[in-house]
This record gives sequence, C-alpha cells and structure tokens, in this order.
Amino acid sequence: MIKRLLPCLLVSLFLVTCKKEKKTVPPVIYSVIGNWNLYSYQTNFGIGVNATVTQYPCMGYNSLTFYTDSTSSQNYTGIDTCFVTPTHIKADGAQNYGIPGLLPLPSTWHQKGNNIYMVYPGNPQKVPGVVSLANNGKLQITFKDTITSGANTYYITSVEVQQ
Repeated sequence: MIKRLLPCLLVSLFLVTCKKEKKTVPPVIYSVIGNWNLYSYQTNFGIGVNATVTQYPCMGYNSLTFYTDSTSSQNYTGIDTCFVTPTHIKADGAQNYGIPGLLPLPSTWHQKGNNIYMVYPGNPQKVPGVVSLANNGKLQITFKDTITSGANTYYITSVEVQQ
C-alpha cells in the first residue's frame, strides 16, 4: 500500500507545484517624434465641418512636428489659402484651414504610453490624443478636444498621419 501511495503523492505534488507560466507581451509604445500631416478634421462648431484630404488636398499642407525636447510646432506650408467648403466665400460659411505666411504655432507635449497631451500658449487645457497604427500601416494620432461654452458643447476631432 505504501508502494502505491508514494508514487501517487509524488505525482500529486508535481501537479500542484507546476504552474503554467503566463507570458505577457508589453504593449507597443509608438514614438511621435517627427513630422505629421493633417488627414481629417471634424467639428460641430459654427457651420460644422467633416473633411478629409481626399476631399480637400490642401489640408495635407498642415504639418505638426514633434521635437525630442517636448516642444512641437504647427505650420501651414501651402502656397494658397486652404478653404474647406464647396464655395470660397466667407459669408457662405467657408472656413480656411491654412493661410500661407502665418508664423508656426508653438506648443508643448508629453506622452504617457500611446496617449499624447498637447498644450498651447495661453491655454492651460490639455488637448488629448491617441497614437495608433492605421489600416495603411502608418501611424496616426487622433486628437479629440471638447469645449463647453455656456449651454453648448463643441467638439473638434482631427487625425494626423506620420510622414
């Protein structure tokens, strides 16, 4: 009986002490350093806009550059004003998304994982963004900002694609 019990105890002890080792894969953290171009812009402010570079190629001349010192800069590099509406008349609600010759807009940023936070001079509110891999294999940042004014809440969503 002891001869039977001893092997059973050893097998039981072996099964109890063996654990499957769970291998956790750390998440991929994407670097944002470098140049990005505006791909799409959506807002419910004013006349509202839902536009992409497919519709308005001039939007792609809006560039955002992230530097290693946690500063960033936005600049429009197009040679013509970029209007985003079927008409180019301001009175009809045309909005421009790029004016040649303007000075770059400076900002600062910090990253936690794949979350990006932008801060602009004179505005302490952080604009949040998320870095992800797009379907085309390029990195993109989706910024989502919400502004409340009185009883109204406005949103601005933009997508930047890494160059």
